[in-house]
Amino acid sequence: MEENRKWVACWSAAPTKGGIHIGPLHLNNGLLNSTARTVLRPTLKGEKIKLTFSNRYSKKPLTISACSVATVTDLKKHETDTPVTVTFGGKEEVTIPAGQDITSDEIIFSTEALKEIAVNIFVKAAVMRTKGLYGSDTWLSFGNQTKNRGFTPMWHLILKTNIAVLQTNPFLTRVDTLADKDAYAIVIAGDSTMANEIPFLLAERLRKMGKNNIAVIQQAIAGNRIGENGKGIIANLYGESFLGRFDKDIAKCPGVKKVIFKEGINDVIHPYCLTVGGTPPINAEEIIDRTKKAIAKCKQQGWEVYVSRKTPFKGFGKLLPGIRDFTWKREIQDVVDAADKWIAETDEHDGYIVTDYLRDEKDKEKLRAELTKDFIHYNLEGQKLFVDNIPEEYL
Repeated sequence: MEENRKWVACWSAAPTKGGIHIGPLHLNNGLLNSTARTVLRPTLKGEKIKLTFSNRYSKKPLTISACSVATVTDLKKHETDTPVTVTFGGKEEVTIPAGQDITSDEIIFSTEALKEIAVNIFVKAAVMRTKGLYGSDTWLSFGNQTKNRGFTPMWHLILKTNIAVLQTNPFLTRVDTLADKDAYAIVIAGDSTMANEIPFLLAERLRKMGKNNIAVIQQAIAGNRIGENGKGIIANLYGESFLGRFDKDIAKCPGVKKVIFKEGINDVIHPYCLTVGGTPPINAEEIIDRTKKAIAKCKQQGWEVYVSRKTPFKGFGKLLPGIRDFTWKREIQDVVDAADKWIAETDEHDGYIVTDYLRDEKDKEKLRAELTKDFIHYNLEGQKLFVDNIPEEYL
């Protein structure tokens, strides 16, 4: 019975502005008579779902002419069960006004934790000015294929950069599921060190622990800052600041109970980078103040907040291939260290996550060589270490 159920976000992707923006020049991907199939993994079992789409960064309305959802049966062959039609106010076609989001009607569709589903949308003509990042795979094809079990992919929406693999999808930003009353969601909020497999690795850990009522959702963006929007030639991909996007995205996720927060390093180092500069350097007091505001935002929602200690970045130098635009300096490290010390000593959060195991024993300012390729981001082994070292009582 539905009185014993509640809506919980079981997957999310923080929306960012699509395309390449260089001054007044905007190069955006267009969709013409195309179907986009986005494959994602919900992290919680449920009986019904609702889908949220965003047209936030467009100046024109967006019309989705048809939409469906299906359980994936063969990922490699792009095959699904029979798709279930998605409606909006009882209609199959919906127009989302410029700058707005929209959530579908309730859909009778069961989810299983970490089992792939496919969301299909057909548009006759659109520009992908709003995209969701990370945690999904999207393929494009021609014509309306929302009723088809099979799918012939023509184009894979993925972009590999020096700092992250950008898994982009057009417009889809959240999936909510109708779950048991005791279910809740943990938000992973952070920067590029969190915009990876960490949400799914944590979901897998929770299942192994027998905690089947907890979803893990992604709200991390590579290059994101707590207090300022993205800067530089691909500023749009770094998203709005955490404080700026919180009320629009994170606070709207239903069923959230806890937040794992790891952000702020970009606030400190980006002003020293050639490609993403444009703002004056900040001192330790300023980064601590921004972190306090981020924690307060979460606390105002009644959520528990667990803050990660800072991780090393000495040796990091490239945000874009072929361009060395950052050099480690002691004075920069001192600001990060002061913020890190505050995290360990304050009682403003509900707990902190130790990260010393990621440090090189010979040089504590560096990541262990076997855990990184660029001195700042951790590979899959490093991500697993981070997840395995989150205290169980935080989950």
